[in-house]
Amino acid sequence: MPTLCEEIVEEVHKRSASLEDLPGIRMVAISLGYTFVELNNGTMGVCFTPRSDSESCAHNPRAGTLAKKHILGLTELMLSANPLEKSVGIAAVNALSQIIMDHEPENYRFSDKDFLNLLPFGGQRLKIGMVGNIGPFVPFLLKHASCLTIVDDNPSFFPGFQESGYTISRNIEDIADVDVLIITGSSAAVGDFDQAIASAKSARFIGVVGPSAGWLPDPAFRRGVHAVAATKIIDISGARRAILEGGGTPHFIACGRKYTLTNQGRS
Repeated sequence: MPTLCEEIVEEVHKRSASLEDLPGIRMVAISLGYTFVELNNGTMGVCFTPRSDSESCAHNPRAGTLAKKHILGLTELMLSANPLEKSVGIAAVNALSQIIMDHEPENYRFSDKDFLNLLPFGGQRLKIGMVGNIGPFVPFLLKHASCLTIVDDNPSFFPGFQESGYTISRNIEDIADVDVLIITGSSAAVGDFDQAIASAKSARFIGVVGPSAGWLPDPAFRRGVHAVAATKIIDISGARRAILEGGGTPHFIACGRKYTLTNQGRS
């Protein structure tokens, strides 16, 4: 079975064929917190920048060549084994996906609810798993969860029960019995999305959220995902400045418009 990344790239290539013209690439940047691909038509796609394990000052062997590629060629880097190249590919996919979704708005159901309000609590306290730590979500989730498990390999997070009431784990199998699974869009950048879906055998709601999740949602929906929440960058110059200065989501989120797409085949 193809991976989610393989299906997303295939979907973007297939659907872009209906566009009259594909814009060129204005800039590619791999910054400390986020990577972006900016197109000549004023569209920007972003992706979390994975930690680099380079032992020298050079982190990307293709530096200086990426912006010279065709946008479809750049999207294929989403399949690269190099984490930094992969983040560039995802950013390119996200930029092109925004153009496709703007061209085909009738094919998508935009929710009028915030992502967190879509979670199926119904007065119950549920087991919640989160792949990747979304700090601002934690207080809300703790109010509704019987337990919260966060799977994250960030070395600054120490495994085990935290005083604030949730558990940090390195083992993806620890989400096997959760009722609700939330996956960060950056999980696509580090390559554990498919494993997360496969591990959450009991989940009755699966959501993907974050600026990195701006890709066409159809392949994720076919895997049983209920909702995908992302951000469309509106203020290109503001986002560019914040990212190039080493900023992360808190610094550029005001430069975008959040949206949530729901799976029309799932309730």
